[in-house]
Amino acid sequence: MGKLELMTRQHLELLRSSAFESEHAQLYDTSYLQHEAAAQALEQEIEQSLASISPDENSDEYRRIARTQITIHRERQRALRPHLESGSGREDEEGNECVFVPAPNHWGANGDLDEESGSLSSVHNLLTWQAGYSPMTYTPMWDELPSPDIPYYTMLDPTQPPMTYHLHRTREWATSGCRKFIYTAREYSDRYSLYNLEASSHRGDNQVTAADFFRVAEYPQPCISVLLSAIDKRDAKAAYKSRCIHLRGPFSTPIKEYPDRQQKIPWSPRRFTYGGRRFVWKPGDPHDDVMPETLYEFQRDWAKPGSRSGKKMDDARPIKLVWGEKKRKGKVESYTIHFAGGIDQVFRELLLASQMARQVVLFTAME
Repeated sequence: MGKLELMTRQHLELLRSSAFESEHAQLYDTSYLQHEAAAQALEQEIEQSLASISPDENSDEYRRIARTQITIHRERQRALRPHLESGSGREDEEGNECVFVPAPNHWGANGDLDEESGSLSSVHNLLTWQAGYSPMTYTPMWDELPSPDIPYYTMLDPTQPPMTYHLHRTREWATSGCRKFIYTAREYSDRYSLYNLEASSHRGDNQVTAADFFRVAEYPQPCISVLLSAIDKRDAKAAYKSRCIHLRGPFSTPIKEYPDRQQKIPWSPRRFTYGGRRFVWKPGDPHDDVMPETLYEFQRDWAKPGSRSGKKMDDARPIKLVWGEKKRKGKVESYTIHFAGGIDQVFRELLLASQMARQVVLFTAME
């Protein structure tokens, strides 16, 4: 194949976006070719950057992002290959049914935020909007909001299976004297990444106080920014101590998770409000600090009698909305996280970002 003409940045971004949109439209052959064209264009960009004298283009970070994008497009091609018209059928090499999972993008998120979707995120969007305007303009949906007295799990579609992600971590050294941690969430087959989380810390201080959560379809544009309260690093067990987590996503105000006891082991219970409902993270495994936490809904909490450190009790319903498990292959441990079927994409992404950011902090204690 002859050398392609260098694309404009705008044309390249349109091509990259179209490749993922074609996945959702089930135009698999078209998507495959678009991913190929995008990867080739990015490879040319890297070649040009190496010869460029522009400080914006000739930078290690610029090329790191481009290489990550190439990896994403090549991986999407591998995911698509069994589903092409000229492909090898819809079974993997082990003879199992091969179900294609499109990489999540803004289409699903925007649909969840539409008030006609009836999702919990649409309710939260309405409540957030209402809090910023007074008096509130009347909306018919206001009369139809589900009562918090109705358990959230009863509103989920029982025919939907749990959504599963496999979590994997790597670590990169950045050129600016910082340590960069990369954490990925793969789909049910544990082969193809759908989300990335990136966090950095200085080499002399491995404390992580911020992270960015990405859909691979939109990398390097984060869909959620995570802030974690800092902690006294003089304590060797600092990474295991609880802290506040603020998640800024599609809403005008962040989702704020507050632990019952600040800077105490373990991280949870940690509580937050979403869509007018109250949720609490609790330890997933009291013997494994890095295990993903378990999420429950509750209506009321109160101080634990006799506690002097802020411990609370609550009326959390026993139904798990999010839960995790550990996988071990040889000497390598990894974690899997499950979401109850029917949790909308926006809410699920916020919960996943919270858990991945927490785990990155805990991993720094193991380096």
